[in-house]
Amino acid sequence: MVITLDNTSNNTTFMQSLSTWLINKSLSKDKDFHFRYFAHIINLGVQEALTCLDNEISKVKFVI
Repeated sequence: MVITLDNTSNNTTFMQSLSTWLINKSLSKDKDFHFRYFAHIINLGVQEALTCLDNEISKVKFVI
């Protein structure tokens, strides 16, 4: 299962509740399985890559 979250404090509350629920149901023993800001970091990398490729992208002509 993958859950993508942004940077709000509600995410921390959700992950704590999910962790507690999984542990109580014996589905997990690990209390810290949250990759914080992972989607945000990937987004930053992609945005930087697109910026570097901007000149090449502008040369592409889309014909419909």
